[in-house]
Amino acid sequence: MSILLIIALLVGAVVAANIVQPFIKRVPEALILMAIGALFSILPIFHGFQINSEFFLFLIIAPIMFQEGQSHPYNTIRKHAKTIIQLSVVLALFTVVLVALVNANFPTKWPLALTIALAAIVVPTDAVAVKSMTNGLTMPKGLNQSLELESLFNDATGIVLLDLALSFFEKGSLSPINGIGYFLFVAIGGLLVGGLLSLLVVALRMYLNFHATSAKATTIPLNLLTPFVIYIVAEHLGTSGILAVVAAGLVHNWEHSKLQLIATESQIVTVTIWQTTTTVLNGIVFVILGLALPAIFKTMTHFGWISSLILIALAAAIYLAMFLGRFLWVTFQNDQNLTEFFGKKRTKNRRIRARLFGLSGVHGAVTLALAMSLPAKVNGRPLPFLDEIQIVATLVILISLAVASVALPLLLQKETADFSPEELDQVRKQMIDTAIIAVEQSSAKHAVKKALSQTLQTQKFTNGRRLAQADFTKDVLPLVSEVFDELNNYMDSDHIQQHFDENTIAIYSKIIQRGLINPATKRHPVMNFIRKMRRLQSEIRFHTKTRTFTRKQRARYQQEFLKTHPEQQQIIANFRDNRHAVWALNADTQNYADQLLAQHLAKQMISGQETTNIDQVRTLLDRFFDLVAHDYQHVDVTVPAEAYIQAFGHEYRFVTTELEKKAISPALGDQLYHEINQAQTLQLMDLTATPD
Repeated sequence: MSILLIIALLVGAVVAANIVQPFIKRVPEALILMAIGALFSILPIFHGFQINSEFFLFLIIAPIMFQEGQSHPYNTIRKHAKTIIQLSVVLALFTVVLVALVNANFPTKWPLALTIALAAIVVPTDAVAVKSMTNGLTMPKGLNQSLELESLFNDATGIVLLDLALSFFEKGSLSPINGIGYFLFVAIGGLLVGGLLSLLVVALRMYLNFHATSAKATTIPLNLLTPFVIYIVAEHLGTSGILAVVAAGLVHNWEHSKLQLIATESQIVTVTIWQTTTTVLNGIVFVILGLALPAIFKTMTHFGWISSLILIALAAAIYLAMFLGRFLWVTFQNDQNLTEFFGKKRTKNRRIRARLFGLSGVHGAVTLALAMSLPAKVNGRPLPFLDEIQIVATLVILISLAVASVALPLLLQKETADFSPEELDQVRKQMIDTAIIAVEQSSAKHAVKKALSQTLQTQKFTNGRRLAQADFTKDVLPLVSEVFDELNNYMDSDHIQQHFDENTIAIYSKIIQRGLINPATKRHPVMNFIRKMRRLQSEIRFHTKTRTFTRKQRARYQQEFLKTHPEQQQIIANFRDNRHAVWALNADTQNYADQLLAQHLAKQMISGQETTNIDQVRTLLDRFFDLVAHDYQHVDVTVPAEAYIQAFGHEYRFVTTELEKKAISPALGDQLYHEINQAQTLQLMDLTATPD
């Protein structure tokens, strides 16, 4: 039960950070998550909390790296294969050498193997953390891609180097040839294992898509289990599980690109699940780091101030060395393949990107996992300097996060959108109103048009803000009066005069006067309440006097009343005839009112006026017509799929027309297309999931 509670608290911390972050936009989400984790360490359930590195790599890092692989097209990886090797292997080894040299000049007296182990731990970078810090800033596209490609593969480099360092420490020596051979076996073996197993999984999913009874119930869970199974197999074979899941992610990306229009619903659900899951897992990593901080600082107090200051200085020196190494490596690289990422050599652009690349060497999830994966004992003896290594690694993570969170916003310009949120809201409303006009002018039944229009209205809440309320006296009441006059004129039209008798028209005209205009202009809520209470009092007095409480009692009373008052039978018959005639006239008027509102909506759109008052008048009219028809109960209306397709088609045509007229920017058009696609996909998925 405690494990479930811990998981719930970790997920809750990620949710809380997402809620808090918009209010303190200048603070990166990673730092907020760490702060929440540090607060959680006070809770009794987290006392003595320790990370199991094997489970951490298996349950958190493996799925994150699998998703990272899925987000990178295979063609991009193949095109930049040489650059990836330079970033994730050559630069990583260069960084290891620099860190080892820095450590050798500090009075730590660590063995060379443990110095290399520390260097291997701080090699992996975290591009996801950088993204959270540069959200809303204009990070150069090529530089951003280089950070992602580096982070995708240098995790495995750090893991393999750490294994080599620990083996070196255990045996006391290590042959360079054996070390290179082991590195190639682990790295290339991991890629091959992940690629081959993933191809088998993809083939199985393809078969199940066409032959399984419920394809979604089999292919989606199979996709979710893929990184865990491949990681276990790769580690069991002695190869890199991290590189195996990265390779599996690349294969799945290739599968998605080739099969874009096959099993689309399963693919949409799978992508959504993976994006959400990895976002939560990335957040949990920093919460766990925050949980570890109090214990780290407590351990530092046992070392004393001098030793603690030496460790802090060592962490700062290591970070500075890595920054300079990354900066110098980019600045003096001659490879033409790097021009796409860092610009031409000996230019201002190259120097700027070199500085940004150095600052973006942020460390996070994998560095924490590797630090916590160090064995407590080697050859039956406690591993020396274990606490010191873990403390320095944690401090390097904190320093890299702190420096990047301060420096990157100062060096990068704020992202300038091609359109403002206000412009998006305005055009979105015009698009939806255009579709509603087309719906109202269609030949569909009123109930269908009403339900469809209400569904389309929900698209106006895409930005998460409520619509502005129209001023009733200023905006709504004049429109109600205008519609009332038009309905009265409709009562005098040839169509009504030919299809309904004068008595029915007279009755319905009074109903419109009393039920539509009077409630909108005269009736106060207090007066309405008093009228309802008086009516209720009269009904209670009548039923108590006649003892007619049940349906059978009322029916028996009516029969006895008609026997003693035979003249009332004709009055009741006339009343029933008039009621049915009024209902028919009400339905006819309702259809005409739909056309009126569509016309008013079109006029206001052309004149550029706000259309919120139309929505409120439509609600008022619907309530009036329902009351007249005695349709008090809400009845769910099934809107045909083709009606939705036609409505979304009107929205597509609106956006296309605006783009052709160059009334909106291409970026704004893409955003609206994306919203329509999402709404259409979700709506049609709901329709197919609803039984007839």
